[in-house]
Amino acid sequence: MKRLLSILFGLLAVSSAAWGQIDSVAHIQPYWSPDGDHIAFSSSISGNYDIYAVNLNTFHIKRMSRHPANDYYPAWSPNGRHIAYFSERERQHHYDMSYTGKNGEQFPISSARSSDLPSWSPDGRNVLYHSSEDGDMEIYLRDQFTNDMRKLTSNEATDVYPFFSPDGGQILFLSDRDGNMEIYSMEPDGRNQTRLTYSPHSYEVDPIWSPDGKKIAFASDRDRNFNIYVMSADGSNQTQLTNDVHFDLGPQWSPDGNKLVFVSNRSENYDIYTINIDGTNLKRLTTHPAKEYYASFSPDGNRIIFSSNREGMNEIYIMDDDGNNKQRIEINTYR
Repeated sequence: MKRLLSILFGLLAVSSAAWGQIDSVAHIQPYWSPDGDHIAFSSSISGNYDIYAVNLNTFHIKRMSRHPANDYYPAWSPNGRHIAYFSERERQHHYDMSYTGKNGEQFPISSARSSDLPSWSPDGRNVLYHSSEDGDMEIYLRDQFTNDMRKLTSNEATDVYPFFSPDGGQILFLSDRDGNMEIYSMEPDGRNQTRLTYSPHSYEVDPIWSPDGKKIAFASDRDRNFNIYVMSADGSNQTQLTNDVHFDLGPQWSPDGNKLVFVSNRSENYDIYTINIDGTNLKRLTTHPAKEYYASFSPDGNRIIFSSNREGMNEIYIMDDDGNNKQRIEINTYR
């Protein structure tokens, strides 16, 4: 189980190196706002990790959370007005707060005992998360308006990493209920839980919906090392896109659904690559001897953000979708 959780909650050694013990200021886990004008991230500017947002037009920095405990994994609501995130405060809760509110009100939306990235429903009403509050790791749904909570899975297995489909009609998640970690889907009320992958001696990780909800990208070590795969939303047509003896992890879709950005250590250190969904045009975008990770496309598909420790500390960078014009985002709270 220890090895399993290390795989699930980050990019293996990349993730643990990114936000382990705080020895210096670090900016990690950048996520685009829906309009592409802001990036939310976790930072240790104040000594522990809090949530911040940077305006990419003015480079104004706004502190979104303020607490001695660590806050991680910011997730924007579909309208860009709220951020859900994981916090270690008070028995490890998820918290939700208003980005546009004058007072930055914070309130707990769930009790959870393991960190993850929350997932918003497309209508912005519900938040998905996993929690071990009942003993086993299960998936829960919380209505942010009524605070009603519903437990969607209930078994002795590990059910984690839930994500709404783009139309809100399905939920993607990981479970080891059949002996090893596989990809499943279910309806938003928890019905019709369906196994999508069948690899009895491997781990399937990092599943992510395509923008149109018709495909799922994921990483699997079914060939003894992690490679990137794509399948149809019902689990059919599983296609291996990469084939390397190292780790290819963390696929993220381009907005047009034509290619993926992912992280790989095939060049000894972790770098960022893109590939077409038919397996062609594999391209290495970063060549620095540092670790690069948490890569994702902007909403318009023209840029990619990522984290890197290329200057000795974990910071956030932005580049064109072809790897050109790399720039470090200046995080200056006095701006």
